[in-house]
Amino acid sequence: MKVTVESTGPCRTKLQVEFGAQEVQAEYDESLAVYVKHGRVKGFRPGRAPVEMIRRQYDQTILESVRERLLAKGYQQAMKEHDIEPITESELTESELKAGLPFSFSVTLEIEPKFELPVYKGLDVEAKTVQVTDEAVAEAIDRYLESRGKYEDVADPRPVQANDMVAVDYTATVDGAPMADVSEKAKDLATGSDFWVIASEEYSFLPTFGPQLVGMKPGDTKDISITFDDQWPIEELRGKTGVFQATVKKVRVRQKAKMDAALFETLKVNDEADLRKSFKEMLEREAQSQEDARRRDQVLDAVMKGATIEVPASQVQREANSMVYEMVQENMRRGVSEKEIRDNIGKITESAQSAAGGRVKLRYLLERIAREEKIPVLDAEVSSLMTAQAMRAGHPTTKAWLQAAKLKEKDVCSSLKQDLLVSKTIDFLLANAKMTGDGAAVPAQKKEAKA
Repeated sequence: MKVTVESTGPCRTKLQVEFGAQEVQAEYDESLAVYVKHGRVKGFRPGRAPVEMIRRQYDQTILESVRERLLAKGYQQAMKEHDIEPITESELTESELKAGLPFSFSVTLEIEPKFELPVYKGLDVEAKTVQVTDEAVAEAIDRYLESRGKYEDVADPRPVQANDMVAVDYTATVDGAPMADVSEKAKDLATGSDFWVIASEEYSFLPTFGPQLVGMKPGDTKDISITFDDQWPIEELRGKTGVFQATVKKVRVRQKAKMDAALFETLKVNDEADLRKSFKEMLEREAQSQEDARRRDQVLDAVMKGATIEVPASQVQREANSMVYEMVQENMRRGVSEKEIRDNIGKITESAQSAAGGRVKLRYLLERIAREEKIPVLDAEVSSLMTAQAMRAGHPTTKAWLQAAKLKEKDVCSSLKQDLLVSKTIDFLLANAKMTGDGAAVPAQKKEAKA
């Protein structure tokens, strides 16, 4: 048997195996002997039929058996001799197989990338000191009090201001006709009485409706024009403009919650000083988390710049497909319509394709560094992560979580192990980086890997 391995491109190898005529004949004779002993031929008991009759009756079956053994033998021997770790196989070609004649086959393999590790210790990382000012604390508390505030009627009549809550009566027309006549589906939208609207684009029940109320006074009437885009759920309204004749009836303003004993009790703090301390600690944790993430990104950028890695195309495509799925799911969670997602799937795919190669390169690089430094991931660590995820999902045990989520324990363990290995390796890079800047004395906080 002769094995030839030829590189045909980045992470691609062509494997060619040749068997001599004697090797093929020996394999054929071995299989033939089995059929001579056990093969059934009409008119003869097993083991009594002439060899030539067995050969004629079972020749194709024997050849197929020989073919499978030769393919497996050649493939396994080539993997062992040349230390090949295949990812995918393609383009299998083979010669015609006949007893007593040479046989050869070739196959193209996608293989793990081989590359030189760049310098990964002593990388320069600028560290910044995390500081939270008293002004930032005051603003955070103020936003919190605003969020807990309640709407109350304005004490003195005044024009509507941004973010007010406004009660309106309205009737809607489309092209001069009542909206309800244009579409039965729009019947509930066509009129409103004492209908409360927030004078804000973010919370408006129709695009631009709320902001157009700003400046109106109770008793004022105004025509508010709303253009329905091509993705509007009511087909009859798509591309048309609705005119809402709206009359302001009441105005309410949001009053901030009071900083009093009831609030302190709710937040489990003693007093205002304790409240400010609590908010400052929270803001410091958030700021430190952002700083840690910035440092991690910086050290990864540095190690990637020194690496030259060609990665398997199939893994890049698999990563891109996974990213597209993640992006689509995220858009759906944010309420983006299916039509809008379909209209933008090209851009989503292009973005995923662009980023997938970098992700795969980084994964190979970090895994190689982890092997070089013998960074361990213990089964107990993986089990602990699984237990934590189960608890966050509201399940008493890992088994219950896996069953509810319809996940396979083996797949989850593999994913968590890889994530934990990557996280530990990044922590290793940071621990061995050359920190500069005013925050050099503050180490990055270790993060729990996410599945």
